[in-house]
Amino acid sequence: MVNKTKKHRINKRNRSNKKKTRRQKRSIKNRYEAKKYIEILNMAYKQITSSWHDIFDKDDYLMLSYIKEGIKKGWKILKDKNIIKEIKCNSLCMTMSILNSTLGSRTKLEQLNPVQELYLFFVSYLTEDKKLSKKEASLKHAIRKIDIKIMDWKNKLIEYEKQKDNRNIKKGKKFIDKQERLKKQLIESNGLNKEGVGHAFRIDVCNAVDCQYLHEYKMEKGKKWNETYSKFCLNITEIFKGIVWLNMYMMFNRTTNIKGLSPYMKKVKIDINIRDALYAQDIILIPNSDIYESDLFYENTTLDQARKRAATDIDVDERKYWVYHNFDPTKRNPDKRGINRLENKHYVACLLDIPNDSHWKSPKEVLEKEQYNKFRDFLEGKGPKTTLKEITKTITKIGDTERYNLEEIIDNTISVHWIYIHKDRLEDFIYEYV
Repeated sequence: MVNKTKKHRINKRNRSNKKKTRRQKRSIKNRYEAKKYIEILNMAYKQITSSWHDIFDKDDYLMLSYIKEGIKKGWKILKDKNIIKEIKCNSLCMTMSILNSTLGSRTKLEQLNPVQELYLFFVSYLTEDKKLSKKEASLKHAIRKIDIKIMDWKNKLIEYEKQKDNRNIKKGKKFIDKQERLKKQLIESNGLNKEGVGHAFRIDVCNAVDCQYLHEYKMEKGKKWNETYSKFCLNITEIFKGIVWLNMYMMFNRTTNIKGLSPYMKKVKIDINIRDALYAQDIILIPNSDIYESDLFYENTTLDQARKRAATDIDVDERKYWVYHNFDPTKRNPDKRGINRLENKHYVACLLDIPNDSHWKSPKEVLEKEQYNKFRDFLEGKGPKTTLKEITKTITKIGDTERYNLEEIIDNTISVHWIYIHKDRLEDFIYEYV
């Protein structure tokens, strides 16, 4: 009986040791896998901020499951024909549409490298989400956002007082008083009276406080979880822009080697001639309302006149839009194609906005003629070229705070926006934005 009991204890101890060994192996594997992502996230942050300090350390492997889940979700979003890829926290609509198209053309997620995977992770978090727009931040987080606004203005007031800028001193004090009243109103009503302060409850995924609210469940798991996700949220826009920067560097320098890349590099040279790109890539041009309505952009044929009537129907819900597609530089004229005749796939789409040199109060026919001539010059390769020259890092100083950003430099632009979109969502997009 004694021997059986002793044997049972030994077996139980062995099973426990095996379970512990499996957990240890899994933990080691997770830490090793997380290391590659943590190193890239740190590099991305340093590329944008020129900092030499890491944000994340080896213990932040806690984010691994969230990162892997986000990568898979981002891949699905990129492939989903029902989702328009409007990614927040950036001002690089053309370069982002090129990146989305490049990654979207891959057939398998496994074809992407870790930097591209991390871009998908941010796609999953930063893509416009209609479900999220209906969600509201908690009272605690709304008050935190108000407190941050108050503190920002108090810091500005110090500068204004040094400069003896009475106009802005008065403006700042008035703003702070108003925010203090709204904060008191919220606290006393336990968040029920939102009059004049509803904006504090709206979710902005680029906002650090809202990011923390959205990750509240994970942050409440313990001290380390709180520290890890706080670091992520407080630096989310800089990290994301750094990931975009690294992807652009790799794409336009035709390399995957980013080791040792200097954080002091200020620009990525691109030099894409947009006219040539129309021919080389499957890009569509979406006319603005002036083009849809102007006779100058239509031929005097039965088909083209029918296109105009369909695109400008009095009943907006009955309109059938067309786009420019299949540009041939030898013919110097792209096809006009009804959206229903496009291939069933994603496109890089350019929303046209051809600038006028004439005063905006000039007669409509003068502005239309100028817009038409400029568009013809673009198609025929006359005059200054429309070129995506480079992406540059910029820093804006607001008080003692530095704001980091990326800007795309486009010479002689003819567009107001670029987007990566499936053919099935084009009608909705044009209906809303044109």
